Amino acid sequence: MKIGILGGTFDPVHKAHIEIAKLSYEKLGLDKVIFIPNGIPPHKNKSSISKEDKLNMLNLAIKDYPYFSVDTFEIDKEGTSFLYLTLEYLNKKYPSADLYFIAGSDNLKTITTWKNPHIIFKLSNIVFVKRPKYKLDLKFADLLKEKYNGKISFIDFSGIDISSTTIREKFEKCEEVSEYLSYDVYSYIVKNSLYPFNLRKKLEKMLDEKRFIHSKNVAKESYNLACHYGENYEKAYYAGLLHDCAKKLDYDAQINIINKYNDYELMENELSYPKVIHALTGALIAKYEFGISDTEILNAIRYHTLGSVKMSTLDKIVYIADLISEDRIYKGVEILKDLAYNNIDKAILMSIENTLNYLDDKRIQPDVLKLKEMLRRLEA
Repeated sequence: MKIGILGGTFDPVHKAHIEIAKLSYEKLGLDKVIFIPNGIPPHKNKSSISKEDKLNMLNLAIKDYPYFSVDTFEIDKEGTSFLYLTLEYLNKKYPSADLYFIAGSDNLKTITTWKNPHIIFKLSNIVFVKRPKYKLDLKFADLLKEKYNGKISFIDFSGIDISSTTIREKFEKCEEVSEYLSYDVYSYIVKNSLYPFNLRKKLEKMLDEKRFIHSKNVAKESYNLACHYGENYEKAYYAGLLHDCAKKLDYDAQINIINKYNDYELMENELSYPKVIHALTGALIAKYEFGISDTEILNAIRYHTLGSVKMSTLDKIVYIADLISEDRIYKGVEILKDLAYNNIDKAILMSIENTLNYLDDKRIQPDVLKLKEMLRRLEA
């Protein structure tokens, strides 16, 4: 039996991991490829996600490949994960198998610095996957073969050039990453609010627990609605997550932010009803404090309270997701939610009518003309 071994942090697992495993399987004539997620890898920081989440994403990524599997040896053990220990474990588990350890060609020059390289070469065939722009030092490879009596081979890889680190960085900037992740893996990330990790931690400090949970729920609802309507689900997710980032700031602090950046003009009805200005302030905080440059994301945050007569579908999605998210409990919410997934414009019409009734009960005078203009345009 010929078994490929692909290790890594898989934080998160991405399409290049799967492509490399498939290529190795085909080129080397392997019987199976085992993915081995690191617990605490040498020379790298501890993963930001839990062991369970990492394994769940891996299993989702490989579910369509019967010749792929996951081994939890490294992630289950305490302490640093060293390759030579993993190979010793696998040799005992598969005593009659030939092991092929698959690594990026950038590891060619560093493999001798790994712990007990002589055991690594003794227990496995080393397969270096070469990317198009990487120049191989074949003389150094020959020296390794001679010094360790090693079996070394190379595979050319021309697929997606991406790393988990880059994907995490893109998440932090609220940039699009879905081209690098399977749909199932991306959906799992949204469902469990795994990334953007640092942005999420910062947001958590800005909000109380109830509001933070609501923000995560609106992100998930926005994502689901965007998938349903064929809109950009990544932008919907980011906008939903950040829509209430200014919610806990007092009125004076929000006015100071609005005056400081002066990007948006306060609407008249916002001045008469201060509770809704966090939508405007939130867009400014998202832009200047979280570094979000995408205008569609910023506009969806900006218009999530009072809306606009020129709302895009993305704006509508975040607007209605805020009203029907999982944590919302009020009379009629299920009716509104069902309507949102059938006709989002009619759902917004219903929500505006509900708002007018609420304001009337509270004896608050809204800007009725602007609300009616929204109703008229939506009905048209």
